[in-house]
Amino acid sequence: MAQKMRAVRLFAPKDIRCVEVDVPHIEKDTQVLIKVKSCGVCGSDIPRVMVKGTYHFPTTIGHEFAGQIVDCGDKVKNNLTVGDRVSVMPLIPCGECQYCKVGQSHLCDHYDYYGSRRDGAMAEYVVVESANCLKLPDNVDYEEGSFTDPVSVGLHAVRKCRMEAGKTAAVFGLGAIGFICVQWLRALGCTKVIAVDVADDKLALAKRLGATAGVNGMKTDAVAAIKELTGGEGVDIAIEFAGNKITHVQAVASCKKNGEVVYGGITYDDVTYPNKVIQAILRGELTIHGSWNSSINPLPINEWKSGLEFMSTGQMNVNLLITHRVRLEDCKEVFEMMFNRTEVFTKVLFKPEM
Repeated sequence: MAQKMRAVRLFAPKDIRCVEVDVPHIEKDTQVLIKVKSCGVCGSDIPRVMVKGTYHFPTTIGHEFAGQIVDCGDKVKNNLTVGDRVSVMPLIPCGECQYCKVGQSHLCDHYDYYGSRRDGAMAEYVVVESANCLKLPDNVDYEEGSFTDPVSVGLHAVRKCRMEAGKTAAVFGLGAIGFICVQWLRALGCTKVIAVDVADDKLALAKRLGATAGVNGMKTDAVAAIKELTGGEGVDIAIEFAGNKITHVQAVASCKKNGEVVYGGITYDDVTYPNKVIQAILRGELTIHGSWNSSINPLPINEWKSGLEFMSTGQMNVNLLITHRVRLEDCKEVFEMMFNRTEVFTKVLFKPEM
């Protein structure tokens, strides 16, 4: 096996390079070495690389990935072995804080994280904890496997709501997770799902993936359009993944009484709610949820396992979300493209074997 590999490393904000480094070695008997086959760019990776930076420098970035196990420690978990095809949950919980002890490890106070707090998978190889690995179904390929993180994040957000057959919903923001939420909402019983974005081509794709209507927020009043599409009532569920101070307010304003709002999009601006929107929360008894990350805890469901099962059965289509497949060596140009939005993109996949 080679002793050196290529890795996309962040040396400072905007200073991202593909460099040659040592292949990582298993240091704990619970770890596995994975040959990375596909690594997606998360929306959070863009400001991380171009503005905020990581927790130490240099850092190999990338936390949405799938690959093949090429070496195992002596005490690996999940019945893993060399040759297994796996996806990997990036959050490493401490196991000791109050949240970990009650099965809410996604809220861990002292977590570690591949791709920001420790080296990630935008490289040819990565070492990970075997407890974080899930085997891919035979008919789920590596590219689909690298979507398991955003698919489970979307499921986690949708599960915040009281889902019932026949409910109506709106999804604000058609990044990868927005498209995924559209599919989850339809699969779990919503008969009407309205997609909201500012790009007509994304709205068209949302309809292909199950949205019953699309609203261009740049061309029309999104709240008024949603009310019109729901007979003046508004939706039961509004999910916000645009991470925009405008859509944060619109999500609340678009709900009917007893409605639920889920915030999953990260906004870096202060959000101001007009008094009439506050009144809608009070008088309509709306429920506001925050949604963060996802969970591989077994009960009541393992969200990662559910995501893989829905991809396996064809109920979750992620292939249509792939807009770019790129080499590790293209990292600087690709991140500049995404940050400056010089091309339309949804999911960019780094393919180490290209």
